Amino acid sequence: MDPQIQGALVGAGATALGGAVAWVGARAQARAALEAVRMQVRGQRFDARWQMRRDAYAAFFGAVEEVRTAVAHARGVQAVYLQHPGQTVGDTPAEARIAVAEAMKRLWFQQSLLRLSVSSLERMSADSLVEQISGLVRYLDDWWGASLRDEPLTDQLDEALRRRSGELIAVIDHVMQSARGWLDAAPDVDPPGRSLWRRFLEWYQERRLRGTLD
Repeated sequence: MDPQIQGALVGAGATALGGAVAWVGARAQARAALEAVRMQVRGQRFDARWQMRRDAYAAFFGAVEEVRTAVAHARGVQAVYLQHPGQTVGDTPAEARIAVAEAMKRLWFQQSLLRLSVSSLERMSADSLVEQISGLVRYLDDWWGASLRDEPLTDQLDEALRRRSGELIAVIDHVMQSARGWLDAAPDVDPPGRSLWRRFLEWYQERRLRGTLD
């Protein structure tokens, strides 16, 4: 073969090979850029979801504390009324009880918002706390009704109300610690493909190393 022709063929082949390599490199670079954009969007979405969950928890626990405070205030108002009929502490017993009802409505609303933002296990924990608070309100009403009728069970109901109030503080703290653990674990922001059980084990081991679990 003529050396000039052979050289031209080699040159053409090298050019074609170079073009192919450049095309493959450009394609790989484009894929990498697209994946980077996807990861950025995914990260922003996960960040937004984490913030949404955190805000939902904050509003929920704020509503919980509002109900607990309203119940304590109502009991104080009612106790003063029983000891000194006709006297009030800012509110009448009826007004104080209405405040409890309004606080419960806000709690149920925040509970509904929280349920839209968290996992099923977190919903169960929040629902259990709301049930505990509803029980406390029922104790308040039972004690108030028995007190007005001067029934023999009044003192027992009063003691049960006090005990339930104290227990509720511990329950709130437990649920709050659980919520903090869920937010720290952030299962919604882990890379796809990892099982919930694996994420839980990693979270548990990390908490053990930090000494935050008994």
